[in-house]
Amino acid sequence: MVKKLIETFLRLFIKDDKDRDNLASTIIPSFLVRSGYFILSPIIMIVLTRAMGPADYGIYNYTFTFIFLLMNLSSYGFEVMGLKYTSSYLATGKIGLWKGLYNWSSRHLLVISTLIAAGTALFIWVFVYILHLVPNTTYTLPILVCCSIIPIYTLINFYANLLRGQGKSTISFLPDNIVKPLFLLITLLVFLLLLGRINLYTAIGLNILSFVVTLVVIFMIFKRTNNLQGIKAEYDIPVWKSFVRSMFVLTLVNTLSSKLDTIMLASIKDSTELGIYNVAEKYAGSMLFFLYVMNMIIAPSISRLNTLNDKENLQKMITRTIRWVMLFSLPVFILIILFSGQIMSLSGTRFVGGKTALIILCCGQIINIAFGPVSYFALMTGNEKYNTLYMGIGIFINIALNLLLTPSMGYNGTAIAASCCLIFWNTAMFFTIKRKTGIRTWIFG
Repeated sequence: MVKKLIETFLRLFIKDDKDRDNLASTIIPSFLVRSGYFILSPIIMIVLTRAMGPADYGIYNYTFTFIFLLMNLSSYGFEVMGLKYTSSYLATGKIGLWKGLYNWSSRHLLVISTLIAAGTALFIWVFVYILHLVPNTTYTLPILVCCSIIPIYTLINFYANLLRGQGKSTISFLPDNIVKPLFLLITLLVFLLLLGRINLYTAIGLNILSFVVTLVVIFMIFKRTNNLQGIKAEYDIPVWKSFVRSMFVLTLVNTLSSKLDTIMLASIKDSTELGIYNVAEKYAGSMLFFLYVMNMIIAPSISRLNTLNDKENLQKMITRTIRWVMLFSLPVFILIILFSGQIMSLSGTRFVGGKTALIILCCGQIINIAFGPVSYFALMTGNEKYNTLYMGIGIFINIALNLLLTPSMGYNGTAIAASCCLIFWNTAMFFTIKRKTGIRTWIFG
């Protein structure tokens, strides 16, 4: 019943017959699985913040932010390559090359991610605990403990992208979006019931365990849906190396851009302010749910209509989609603005002070929504280099604004810096896309 209603509604946006055929088999199941993450994630955050308080939650959040930065760098383009070339090789029947790609990529990915994890742990151990050349902060030991996650999470993402490249989107999303958060939530609640509290290292330990469980699940799914025995592996190493190298700069810029506000705030203020800001950031990020869903749905249509040079229908689809997204997002924006204090208090009374930061971040997100799917549009039309360029510029703007505002304004200054960078990036991307393609990717069409 629910699936039928969603399918009927989504047909308003999708006019292409091929994309409509994918609604029931791929798009809607993937959407429902991804929705699980958007539901479970804030529940986990509320459990953690109420149990740990802003200071420990700030340390917890910063630790995994830092680890994810290293994880993205260690991926070095292997996951994107897995997605791209899996689809290409299997579509053209080059099964030997696909097996070679899997063998070569998984080996290199495991070696690189393990070296980065071990190198980071060794650096901390030697320079912090033995030579005492680097200060021992509240973040040091948690980061050291969590280095083990780096190779685990890189492999999770790699297998997920291989499955997506095979057209198995729903099961590729399942481990990281349902299994992991659900396992973490259940174990957190069990520990709360048994012990009555959750400290920082209990939360970190349970999260590490959830990563291990997720890797086991996705590895089993991959092995059960793929039989590579008896297939002779073929290799095109020069092409693969060239692709991985070309992805490094893009990965570096995107990773830094997405996490820079957390890094800057942690370097200027204490973990309490960081914890409050992280909660505000996550609540503001919930506004992007409808934009994310629509991006996932219309991405194939953007690519197809752009290839056909059907600008009229492409403009109509983009404008119609953005207006519907805004129609759903605007009430969420208004509710968050009106009840910002009550929303922040869900994590405990010590988080209520972050309501101003929440409002500032939401203002940035509503403008982000109004500009539409600029990143997806750039990617689908071959203009992704501008995405990297403007994100790179945004990094310098973010650093400058944080150094100027955060010392005196705290997390509110960080929120202003993040929102200004988001507005700059959207504006620059909008005008570039308009100049390059003639399409206006914003709510006013």
